[in-house]
Amino acid sequence: MTKPKLEVIIPSVNGLFLLKKHLPGVVAYSGKDTTVTVVDDGSVDDTAEYLAANFPKVKCLHQDKNLGFTKSVNHGFRESMADLVVLLNNDVAIKKNYLAAALKHFENDRVFAVTLNEINSSWPLVSFSGKLQYLRGEDKSVPRYSAWASGGSAIFRKKIWDDLGGFDEVYSPGYWEDIDIGWRAWKAGYQIIWEPGAKVEHQHESSFSKLNQEYVSLVKQRNELIFNWKCLSDPDLRREHIAFLLRHTLAHPGYFKVILAALGKLPLAHLEAKLTDRQVLSLVNQPVS
Repeated sequence: MTKPKLEVIIPSVNGLFLLKKHLPGVVAYSGKDTTVTVVDDGSVDDTAEYLAANFPKVKCLHQDKNLGFTKSVNHGFRESMADLVVLLNNDVAIKKNYLAAALKHFENDRVFAVTLNEINSSWPLVSFSGKLQYLRGEDKSVPRYSAWASGGSAIFRKKIWDDLGGFDEVYSPGYWEDIDIGWRAWKAGYQIIWEPGAKVEHQHESSFSKLNQEYVSLVKQRNELIFNWKCLSDPDLRREHIAFLLRHTLAHPGYFKVILAALGKLPLAHLEAKLTDRQVLSLVNQPVS
């Protein structure tokens, strides 16, 4: 097997303090032949100037205005010529040899992505009860088939990413876009794996924590509905979801605001799929065979 060309993409907006903290480790531990790219999302903290002066080998894709996480990631992927793209948030601290265990999974051509082991988190234990729901899986001892790869710390096969059209920008500025592309990948017949040996630490200091949290909560809930409306096509699951919406809105009338926000993003086209939603639900969460 030819050694794949790697690129690390780090979207960042006014995150210079985080790049100073974490970029040295990314450069040191990602391999000398790995390209490192920062997508500078309209920063006004001299990110581009700092990178030019201190990390001249790190590419900087500067955007004149803030486009948000989803669009910035797509920009980075469009510019990449790599076979495999490591997508990292700027607040992720990586560990030495973090790539070795993850890369072996790409020997299987059906693997779309490998999601890394965030030490303070876990793989998503997915279920459906009126909507797609997930908890943190408790057993972190073995690789698992994961419903998606984290947009904050994962490796993606770029060819499949391109075939899937990348992140759907209907989720801008962010949240649920990684779940969306993961679900679409599974339904297209690909696989996603969570690898416990690929250790990183996500410190959750990113720009989203600085935004108005009422707005962030609305975006999260809106995008959750968009995902369920767009990606789930099983008739029984959709009926369960409609029943959930009725019950939840009656109990929480303020939720109608979330529904209106999601309705504002219609129409949402369903894609042709090789697997059904129920088949995907039966495959994820399981140990890798």
